[in-house]
Amino acid sequence: EPWGSIAVEQRVGSLLLPGKAIWAFAPEKVLAVRSEWAEAEPGLSSRLIRAVWRAGKWLADPEARVLTAELLARPEFLDLPPEIIDRALSGNFTISPQGEQRKTTGFGEFHQGAATFPWRSQAQWIAHQLAARTGLDRAGAMRKAKSVFRSDLYRAALAATGAELPGASSKIEGSIESKTPVACSAGKLFLNRDVFFDRHVFDPDAPPS
Repeated sequence: EPWGSIAVEQRVGSLLLPGKAIWAFAPEKVLAVRSEWAEAEPGLSSRLIRAVWRAGKWLADPEARVLTAELLARPEFLDLPPEIIDRALSGNFTISPQGEQRKTTGFGEFHQGAATFPWRSQAQWIAHQLAARTGLDRAGAMRKAKSVFRSDLYRAALAATGAELPGASSKIEGSIESKTPVACSAGKLFLNRDVFFDRHVFDPDAPPS
């Protein structure tokens, strides 16, 4: 989004399923830098991480939705009608040129459920899937991917913010059927439903198959 909704508005496409129908709480956008740069600029990299976290926290406030849509609608950004952008923010979609409506709860989650936390198990799942389809060594690919999702840098950057950080940096992917409380650094953290469409689970500690 918003390009799917643009296709509907132009009567050249329909929306079938949201991505969360495939993986209920999959990782999406990333803040990515070279490891050498992060090590050379720890202060700046930490400020970037905190900026993304704070932006996500602000976006999670329903009262920020209208302003968010208006800001993104500006010509220097998406240059689109704000009501189109609001569909992704609210989860209220027009899914066909005939005007059929659908509500997708939790379509865009910016903060709750450790939404911006770089789970190393998610990196390993992605690597496992890619390796299986390209013939790469799965164990090696998973090790490399695990080193890219820097939960250690994330924790260090947010240590003084009071952010609710999960006690672990990996989990069994696809195993959470409903909001589940987990140990965290402050307060109480609930992880969101994260099942896969086929109900398979991925244990990052299991031998690659």
